[in-house]
Amino acid sequence: MKTLILLASFFFASAAAADCMYNGESYPTGTVIGPLVCQPDGTWQRR
Repeated sequence: MKTLILLASFFFASAAAADCMYNGESYPTGTVIGPLVCQPDGTWQRR
């Protein structure tokens, strides 16, 4: 049971930290830089 709780907390913690990296800087979800928008999965997408 402890293993399940530990494993679940790892996935919740990692989902909350899905910032995007751009030129060595970390940006939160929704940040717009030029034509790029930071997505919840940590990737950049063109507008």
